Amino acid sequence: MRQTVTLLSFLIFSLQASSQKNGTIKGTSFDTSINKPVPNATLTLMKKKDSSLVTFTMADNNGRFQIDGLPNGEYRLLITQVIYRNAIKYFTIDDDHREITLGNVAMNDKNKTLSEVTVSAEAAPVTLVGDTIQYNAGSFKTRPNANVEDLLKKLPGVKVDKDGTVKAQGEKVQKVLVDGKEFFGNDPKIATKNLPADAIDKVQVYDKLSDQAQITGFDDGNSEKTINLKLKADKKNGRFGKATAGAGTGERYEGKFNFNSFKGARQTSLIAMGNNTNAEGFSFIDILNFTGALSSQKNGGDINISISADDPLAGLIGGNNIGINTTWGSGINYNNIIGTKTDFRSNFFYSHYNPNRQTNIQRQYFSPKNIYKQHSYTDKQNNSQRLNFSADYQIDSFRSLKISPNFSYQKTDNKTVSDYSTFSEQGEKINSSNSNDITNSEGTNLSTNILFRNKFGKRGRTFSLNLLTNFNNSEGNGNLQSVTDFYNGGSLFLSDSINQKNKNTTALSGFNAKAVYTEPIFKKSQLEFSAGRSYTKNTASKTTYDFNKSNGKYDLINEPLTNDFVNTYSYNTAGLRFRRQTKKYSFAVGGAWQQASIEGHTKNLKDSAISKSFTNILPNARLQYNFNRFKNITFNYSTNTNPPSVTQLQPLPDNSNPLYIRLGNPKLQQEFIQTLRLNASLVNPFKNRNLFAFFTAQQTQHKIVNYDRINSLGVDSVLPVNVDGVYNLNGNLSFGFPVHFLKGTMDISSVVNTYHGRQFANTVENTINTITVGPQLRLDISPTDKIDITLSTSFKHSKTTYSLPGAQNSKYFTQEYTIDFNWQFAKKFLLVTDFNYLVNNQYSTGFNTKVPLWNAAISRQVLHFNRGELKLVAKDILNRNVYVNRSANQNYIEDTRVNSLRRFFLLSFTFNLNKTGLSNAENKGGVRVVR
Repeated sequence: MRQTVTLLSFLIFSLQASSQKNGTIKGTSFDTSINKPVPNATLTLMKKKDSSLVTFTMADNNGRFQIDGLPNGEYRLLITQVIYRNAIKYFTIDDDHREITLGNVAMNDKNKTLSEVTVSAEAAPVTLVGDTIQYNAGSFKTRPNANVEDLLKKLPGVKVDKDGTVKAQGEKVQKVLVDGKEFFGNDPKIATKNLPADAIDKVQVYDKLSDQAQITGFDDGNSEKTINLKLKADKKNGRFGKATAGAGTGERYEGKFNFNSFKGARQTSLIAMGNNTNAEGFSFIDILNFTGALSSQKNGGDINISISADDPLAGLIGGNNIGINTTWGSGINYNNIIGTKTDFRSNFFYSHYNPNRQTNIQRQYFSPKNIYKQHSYTDKQNNSQRLNFSADYQIDSFRSLKISPNFSYQKTDNKTVSDYSTFSEQGEKINSSNSNDITNSEGTNLSTNILFRNKFGKRGRTFSLNLLTNFNNSEGNGNLQSVTDFYNGGSLFLSDSINQKNKNTTALSGFNAKAVYTEPIFKKSQLEFSAGRSYTKNTASKTTYDFNKSNGKYDLINEPLTNDFVNTYSYNTAGLRFRRQTKKYSFAVGGAWQQASIEGHTKNLKDSAISKSFTNILPNARLQYNFNRFKNITFNYSTNTNPPSVTQLQPLPDNSNPLYIRLGNPKLQQEFIQTLRLNASLVNPFKNRNLFAFFTAQQTQHKIVNYDRINSLGVDSVLPVNVDGVYNLNGNLSFGFPVHFLKGTMDISSVVNTYHGRQFANTVENTINTITVGPQLRLDISPTDKIDITLSTSFKHSKTTYSLPGAQNSKYFTQEYTIDFNWQFAKKFLLVTDFNYLVNNQYSTGFNTKVPLWNAAISRQVLHFNRGELKLVAKDILNRNVYVNRSANQNYIEDTRVNSLRRFFLLSFTFNLNKTGLSNAENKGGVRVVR
């Protein structure tokens, strides 16, 4: 307690001392030609010595401005306004000059003709262009050879998570464009992790409307948070890139290459990478799940990772702290304007992803109260190729046609060796098993998105027709060998073995068509009429062969594990919406009628036909209120349906884990989901202050959940079933603000999640309630021009309660503390180090861990114009890296422990391929205009 009081006293004293020494500058932006103030001018304060940013703000409607909290130093004040020429003032804050009064600062109208005058114009760090927040990249210092991700970390209101996910104004960035065009499709990480920061002139953040909304002029609720990277003038008509090669201890290696050639509308980019250091250069995209079935598709042909919810590593694909991963990737991106009417875009990308993982799992079942333990080794080889095209043809000034075909191919080879055991509550062994499961599969996916858009002579009257086709298929084979022993009273009484091969084929074909017509009815209002038709056909065939001891071949067909299943899902929709949009607010309200049907049958089973139809009214509403240009609140209510997957419907057991068998249920109904979202954004980009609030409430009828049946031998058979009464609430609150006396910024945020669900275990209903809370604190400071420090801490507490008799409620607590330190301790030397301390509490025995992870790197710039960089990296210096996780499921609590890449050292060399070789520190983003 005494230490806490001492620390608080020190902070209070520091604040008081800082406030006593801080200075102030004030004045008025003024147009002397008309003798009136210039309202809403942007004021940017920089250090005189190196033009590094100190702060920025705006003048009021009367041109008055004031900046407080300035420590001693020499400064340069830049005053900008869109129709005026820039004004620059220099001043000094010291012990004798605490308050600087500039009076009326003269600003000249751009319309006034000047002759034989040289004007140096500097871009303001942050400006607004309509609804777009625009950052001047040259105003934010990054280390030599930094990539775009490093630049984004410096921008006010923009965050980059550890996995490379970018968030702007509290929302996840879905797309990253380069000069308004897609860069290697819809994977933001390829742009942020491979493009050099010193090639960027401006970073623009905005909400990109859907193609349809861009025609109607109204936001249809499908906008995506987007970052557009505007290149420097010399890069738009030049060549640039970087090449890196490195090798280290433990046979670690790392290589990366990117080359860009831009000339006007023509953009050509080449990238290549390879490493076994768990470094990521792209997002891993999987068109096949680990059972060989093709995953579902989103509109536009984007591909989702599809992993069974029972997989302990679900959601962890691509995590750079999980297992030991070898990654290769290469590709080409080409964009150009063909003729005068066709905007052509294309990209090809190849990736090889090979994760090796050793996993330990412990499950505490509730009914019956068994303990399940599993140890497995997994080696997966994933090779994929993606080819995307897009041609947007402007037929005339009113009509356009956009065609976007996408093709993907993937080949997957997986090998998993596992051993399992189940124990009673008293510690008595119930069963044990070991298995060797090998699967090989390959699949293709072809989707085409065709969009026809037509504007009429009357503003707001439009017609659009969108057609999405999708065709994919996969073929695979597997080999499963296992031996399972069952015990009674500690004595072996039954042994069962499996030695079989199987062949799998799946196919999907379908289309989704939607026509939309909009008609203006009032000055700022519009009616939208829509109609749609969707049809999807899934086929799944599996043939299982048992080993024939008489001839040594796999030629005995296992009938219970052999199936040929056909399923179709289709729906028709018709919708009507009314929308009104003003400068202050916009709202839309409407609904859609949907009639859906599911049909299916198993070819080799009698009376297996499924025929179901569903009729739903799907209401929707959206309201956005703008308090001003930087503050708004949005309510969004939507409904949708979700059909069961072919894997869930297929009445065929999956026995790859002999103690955990997954079944299919052809009687499943579609889920009906209602979602209510509240988003509030309060941003002051000039003072680097922001407040974001996001809340989502979701309720699901006919939710598909697991029905567990565990027999006396400890074998769990899991059947998907429909239940009602499932809902969840999620909330996120974030507040960021500057801390002037520390020369930094602070971000305080918190996450709250609740879940209410239902499930069945051995005929007994189990109601589940989970609540998770997690406050976070982050402080970024730059005490000197040579030092950058980031301090962060986060806490997460989760508690799950069950209604199941005798169930053990679950709770766990994690803490994480992080420090990042960058120090340029000599002219060409840079030291970078980070330390992360993770504490897991209240896990099962053997899973409670304290993980200190320390990394460091020292680099030196070499060669003319600093075009080279020599770097020595030390990863996991303390050799303590490990991954541990706890999850609360319907009928058990599961703790997972996965091996991770441990300590290694890597020496690398980076060569800058820029023609000029100028580093970011040498190019401040200034522009010289001569008249």
